[in-house]
Amino acid sequence: MAEKISNELYDAVQKMNRYMHRSKHRGMKTKEGIHPGQMKLLSIISKNDGIIQRELAETLDMRPSSLTEMLSNLEKNSLITRKQDESDRRVMHVYITEEGNSIIKDFKQAKDNLQDSIFNCLTLEEKEKMLEIVGKINSSLESLDNVSEENSRVKGECCHHGHGEHHGKCGRHEKCHHGEHKKRML
Repeated sequence: MAEKISNELYDAVQKMNRYMHRSKHRGMKTKEGIHPGQMKLLSIISKNDGIIQRELAETLDMRPSSLTEMLSNLEKNSLITRKQDESDRRVMHVYITEEGNSIIKDFKQAKDNLQDSIFNCLTLEEKEKMLEIVGKINSSLESLDNVSEENSRVKGECCHHGHGEHHGKCGRHEKCHHGEHKKRML
């Protein structure tokens, strides 16, 4: 019986995730030429104005060439600027522009409106209880992820999440530290 409930709950959460994902894409229009992945990138830049491009690639677990392409598009749309470091010309800093901040502000408002419409069917008490339950599940998943990451480190592997191919066993890292680095930036 408990296994059946767990299966049904898992399927229900997966279904909810799909609906939320679809609602997000339908309800949150972005500026022409900017896709949702770029909005996430722009948001991270706005929270870490002046971030070094290499750190940004590590935070997003992206190939530097893919990130450069995304940044070029944001720069072309006047949403960011990139400047070389004065003391080390190999280092490139990324800054958000006023127009970029305006896009982030509009996006955040649309996101807030969407979230309100998704959860308006719940009472405040139900939202609080759901938040508590989801927090427990996230903690459990994080523990499982940390165990898996530690096992990968012990085996000398990197990027247990399937992206090791483009890093090649921690290619640009001394140690695999994606999780910690990402938490600081997001």
